[in-house]
Amino acid sequence: MAEQPPNQFQAVSNEDVVHHKSKRRDKKNATDAMHLNLTSMIDVIFLLLIYFVITASFAVGEGVITANLPRGSGPAEEDEPPKRPITIEVTTVGTADARINVIGFNDPPRNFKQLAQFLMVHQKNPNKNRHGHYLPDNPVIIQPDGQVRWQHVVNAFNAAVKAQYTNISFAQVGPSG
Repeated sequence: MAEQPPNQFQAVSNEDVVHHKSKRRDKKNATDAMHLNLTSMIDVIFLLLIYFVITASFAVGEGVITANLPRGSGPAEEDEPPKRPITIEVTTVGTADARINVIGFNDPPRNFKQLAQFLMVHQKNPNKNRHGHYLPDNPVIIQPDGQVRWQHVVNAFNAAVKAQYTNISFAQVGPSG
């Protein structure tokens, strides 16, 4: 007799059955042991952060500032008189030139190189044998008019720096004329 194919209701031996293993299930089971669920921990951290930000007080408490009152009695120490600033006026001549005037001096410098020499001569510096009236930290104020080129203002600043003055500032631009 010829052998017939197995019927679906017929019993099959274990040797004839092929078991399928899902690779997805194998990967899932392998990574479950190493996977940490951080969602709840992140939620708790954000809640703590919000709590600390809301409850923090950034204002300085009253009574924290200390006051040091003078001790002893007697005459007050005399303060140094205010320093008279050196004021350098830079005005426009024509379309490209500038005129330099140092307020309080009769013989103004004609160019910025002479301005640097002028400032050096009038500076008091015993280390460099200069016997002028102004200290290196004396205020130097550069006062441009409204039409002067910025390069001329920078040149006046550079002349004061070259003369080793350390307190150089700019005055508000005057009205254009």
